Amino acid sequence: MSLYETLVYADFLIAVGLLVVAPLFLLVVSATLPPVRTRLLVYWRASALLGVTVYLWIGETPMGFMTGYAARALIPLALWRGDALRVLRDRPVPRASGWRTTFFRYWRAAAIPYSLAGLAYMLPLLGCAWSDAAAVCQAWYAPPQQYAAWLHPTVEPLWLARYGWVALGVYAAYLLSTAVRLQRDRMERRPS
Repeated sequence: MSLYETLVYADFLIAVGLLVVAPLFLLVVSATLPPVRTRLLVYWRASALLGVTVYLWIGETPMGFMTGYAARALIPLALWRGDALRVLRDRPVPRASGWRTTFFRYWRAAAIPYSLAGLAYMLPLLGCAWSDAAAVCQAWYAPPQQYAAWLHPTVEPLWLARYGWVALGVYAAYLLSTAVRLQRDRMERRPS
């Protein structure tokens, strides 16, 4: 395995730990803590695009490079501003005492810069959305395909990619509603 492939696997593992396992744990333990739970639900609606990306990459679909990049942009935006169902701007980050809010603040402080850093290092990969023949593009398919081999051993990668396309369509409708909601919120805040 080359150094680049090792870095791709490391990024995949860090993303799973930081952007899936930690917020899922936080959501479970914060079920009775509305300020944290609300922000985590907003996060999960934004980060669903990461799941779409994984399923597109399982079938070696180049569109996954665009969705992966978009996910890295939407996660910090959602954690800071909100989405169609909940506007977070002007609402302070939960500061109540307790380990759950402290863990949430630390997790958020790590998830935002990690996602923003992903924007920088994935920028050269956007060209893979049009031509993924290069080895640097192909390397990104391996970790999701390993995940599929563990979780979906009997399902053809082509079908998993098709599920990714369906999920992308649903997500596009959600994203459109978010843009409309945030625009309407901005217009309502504008002084007359």
